[in-house]
Amino acid sequence: MAIPFALMEYYSRDNAIVTTEEVIPADEPEQIQRSVDIFIDIIKTIESDQAHRGAHAKGHACVKAYFDINDDLDPILKHGIFKTDGQKYKSWIRFSNGSPNIVVDTKNDSRGIAIKLLNVEQQTQEFLLHNSPAFFSINLDDYNSLVESTDKIKYFFPSFNPLNWRLRELSHVTDTLAPPPYSPIWEEYFSNTAYKLGPLNVKYKVQSCSQVKSTEGQDQNDADFLRKTLATELDKGEACLQFMVQIQDANKHMPIEDPSVLWKETDSAFLPVATITIPSQQFDSPEQQQFCENLSFSPWNALPEHRPIGALNRVRKVVYQASSLYRHQFNQTGVPESLDW
Repeated sequence: MAIPFALMEYYSRDNAIVTTEEVIPADEPEQIQRSVDIFIDIIKTIESDQAHRGAHAKGHACVKAYFDINDDLDPILKHGIFKTDGQKYKSWIRFSNGSPNIVVDTKNDSRGIAIKLLNVEQQTQEFLLHNSPAFFSINLDDYNSLVESTDKIKYFFPSFNPLNWRLRELSHVTDTLAPPPYSPIWEEYFSNTAYKLGPLNVKYKVQSCSQVKSTEGQDQNDADFLRKTLATELDKGEACLQFMVQIQDANKHMPIEDPSVLWKETDSAFLPVATITIPSQQFDSPEQQQFCENLSFSPWNALPEHRPIGALNRVRKVVYQASSLYRHQFNQTGVPESLDW
């Protein structure tokens, strides 16, 4: 009985320290450069006549959407884009698969949503989320080691000692590599990482305004069925999503530097702060798909009130810049200058 008890102990255990301020390790610059090199190598390995993103390479759609701040928000939430009740923003939303390969939609994969709000104090405000509430690495060294590993099984089970097994991280990988939803709008998306909301630290969630649609009976044999299903849905009418925030309670186990630790909703519930409306539209023309491919997204395209925090966000600032620069230079394209619609 000793081993099962040890496994249960390990599974629920982590060494994350809860703080309200960022804690930056001494080796972080080296780890960030390591991440950049890994990311560019991934793009180079997969590229053919075109370089794609190092993650979330396959975009299902870029759709026009309205991002409307809810009325009567609690005053503690009124910072940045949320400071004015009823404020409305035009936006672009990109739905994607998480893999760096252009894989078929039928496979288990992570799914992502990237939101780009337009004309926010002469800039964009962007939010990036994916389909798991916790990340699968505890720090940058762990993440780099996982991506570099040629034997993923050995990475998660490095020895015969169960206390060295990375069970919690493996569980998060399994949660992330999930079966496909009915369409991208019926997925739940989470930020994983923390952000400022004025003086607060928060995480984000996006979910449908109505009950998630079941995939039972749906034919998912088409390699691009997520895009095609979304096209059919938006041809018939509009879609509605809720944008929500979860406030860190520093008295609970809600660290900002370890994204593998789940912020429990029993400790802090998600609060609706905005409504996303995707109007009926056609988005799957070749011109629109190329526009979507040329867009770049980063959580660092943000107002100071929404500054990304935590190690995973700090590395994303440099990695995403390097990835976008390499991709556009290789493809001889540029980021679209005109985003308004």
